[in-house]
Amino acid sequence: MKKLQILMSSYNGKKYLKEQIDAIMMQDCEEKGLAEFTLLVRDDGSLDGTQSILKEYSSKYPEKIKWYQGSNKGAIQSFFDLMANADDADYYALADQDDYWFPQKISAGIKMLKKMGTNNVPLLYCCRPTLTDKNLKLLPVNVDNPKMRPSFGNALIENIVTGCTTVFNNKLRQMAVNKLPKFTTMHDRWLYLIATCFGKIYYDEKSYILYRQHEGNAVGKNTEKLAELKYRIKKFTKDSSSSSRQAVEFMRIFHSEFKKNNRYKKIKNNEKLLRLFIHGKKNINIRIKLIKTGRIYRQRYLDNQIFKILVLFGLY
Repeated sequence: MKKLQILMSSYNGKKYLKEQIDAIMMQDCEEKGLAEFTLLVRDDGSLDGTQSILKEYSSKYPEKIKWYQGSNKGAIQSFFDLMANADDADYYALADQDDYWFPQKISAGIKMLKKMGTNNVPLLYCCRPTLTDKNLKLLPVNVDNPKMRPSFGNALIENIVTGCTTVFNNKLRQMAVNKLPKFTTMHDRWLYLIATCFGKIYYDEKSYILYRQHEGNAVGKNTEKLAELKYRIKKFTKDSSSSSRQAVEFMRIFHSEFKKNNRYKKIKNNEKLLRLFIHGKKNINIRIKLIKTGRIYRQRYLDNQIFKILVLFGLY
C-alpha cells in the first residue's frame, strides 16, 4: 500500500488540538486501500502545555504519531522544517492544529492525484475550506466565492491554496525543500507556485474540512463583504512589493529547473511570464504588456480590476 504522511505544526494549540488529531485518526484512506498514513508534528515553541497532548497521543498511537520540539519560527518556517524532515512517502498532507477533517478528506486528495497522472512532476490537490466559528458552527459567508481557476499567473499575485486542505506528491515536497526560499508570503503559496509552474494542480470545489475561525488563527478568512474589502485594501497596501519580491526569489531558486525543462512549451511560457513580471516592476511598458497577456489575474472580478491598476503603478 502507498504511504502518506500528514505534517502538522503546533503552537499553543491545547484548546483544539485533541479534536483535530482525533479527526485525523478517523481518516478512511487505509480501509479504502489507498494509503497507510502517519502523523508528524513539529511544535513551534508552545508555552501552553501543547507538548503534553503530543506526548499523550504519541504514546497512545506509537506507530502512527511522532512529534519533535522546535524553536519558535512561525508557521511558514515551521512547515518548511516539517517538509524537510518528513519521512519518505508517496504523498503528504499539511494540517493545522485547530480544524476538523472529514473522514474522506485524505482519500479525496489521493484519488485525484492518481487521476492527475505521473509522479515525475509536482502534483498538488487542495479543496475549498468550510468556514466555522470556534465551536465548529457554520458561518454565513456573504463574500463572493467564484469557482477557482488555478494557474501560474494567478499564483504570482494571489494564493488560493489553503495549506490545511492540501495533499501532494513527493516530487512537490522535494522541489519545495531542495533549496528553501529566503522569502515567500506563505508556505502553501510556494507550493502553489511550484505546482502550477512545473506540474499540475487540482482545486476541488467540494469541501472536506471545517476551517475554524477564532482569535488565535495564524491566517483566517473574512465572511462579510465590508470586512473582506477593508482587509484586502490593507493587505494590498502593506504587501505592495511582496509578490515581485517572491517572484525574484522563485527565479533565483528555479532558474536551473527552467533551463532543464525549456523544451516543454508550458514551462517555457511560464518562465517568460515570470521574467515579464519581475522586469515590469521597473518598466511601465512591460507592465502594460503584462496586463495585456491576460495571464496575470486574481480570482474575484473586483480584485482583478483593482490589481490591474496597482500593476500599472508598479505596486506588486
